[in-house]
Amino acid sequence: MLATLATTLLTLLLTAPLPGLPSVSTRLTPPARLTVGDRFEVLLTVSRGDSSMVIGPLADSLGVFVVTDQKTKLRSRGDRQESAFRLSLAGFQAGRHALPVFTFLVQTGARTDTLRSTPDSVTIASVLPDLMRDIHDLKPAESFPNYWLWGIPGLLLVAGALAYAGRRLYRSIRRIRELAQAPLPPWEQALAALDALPWREWLAAGQVKRYYYALSEILKRYIERRFEFNAVEQTTTEILASMRAHRSPMREDFARFLVRSDLVKYAKTVPPEEELRLAVDEVRDLVVRTRPQAPPPTPAAGAPRPDAAQGSA
Repeated sequence: MLATLATTLLTLLLTAPLPGLPSVSTRLTPPARLTVGDRFEVLLTVSRGDSSMVIGPLADSLGVFVVTDQKTKLRSRGDRQESAFRLSLAGFQAGRHALPVFTFLVQTGARTDTLRSTPDSVTIASVLPDLMRDIHDLKPAESFPNYWLWGIPGLLLVAGALAYAGRRLYRSIRRIRELAQAPLPPWEQALAALDALPWREWLAAGQVKRYYYALSEILKRYIERRFEFNAVEQTTTEILASMRAHRSPMREDFARFLVRSDLVKYAKTVPPEEELRLAVDEVRDLVVRTRPQAPPPTPAAGAPRPDAAQGSA
């Protein structure tokens, strides 16, 4: 028992700094759970005389740690000076790791003392899930040629073709529905629209462009229903080409009016007053002259034919 007590006292005497000599103390304040990249503080306090100068902290190797911040504070305690170095460290590898040993050089006159911080260690936990031991490697490079890439333009072309075909089908169905729901034949519908047109009031108000817009719209709808092609959404050039393809009659007369109508609507042309008043009659004449002609009546049975009656006379 006495031998153990003597050994303990001797150890304390040997490790305790001698009065007047510089010394360094280490205090570690890690959080309850330290993970990769978390910061924690290490406080290194160097006690020395008033006339001493401190150089440090120095470290031969930081290992898996990095110093992210350092603050220094100087305070006096009687005839002694204390330099407190507060280091902010972070570790970047999971596991139990020893802290770096920091070295200080204390110069007092011609004497230089070397002080080292107390060795210590911390445990750093991984931020990866429990089932994941390491970061997954990158996937291998895609071999070339990748034939799936050639399929993308083909899919785009097919999608474009389907969209175009669907649009054409939609227009055809819509036109068929409009034709099926029309209460009147196209020529009667066009003539009724012309009769209901307040064109005299428009011309009196100087609304020439509105007047030609209405006339061309009535004529286009008549052409579409009468000759059975999509004229309402076509330009004048396209309408005339479609009329040639369908062998429609009076193509030149239709072309003459539609071209003059485009000049008024888009080129701000104002026709003479006489031509303005006759435009509605011109559209009516185109409708009347291109509507189907009723077949001649067949003579009743037993009735004499005109040529036979003339022969008997």
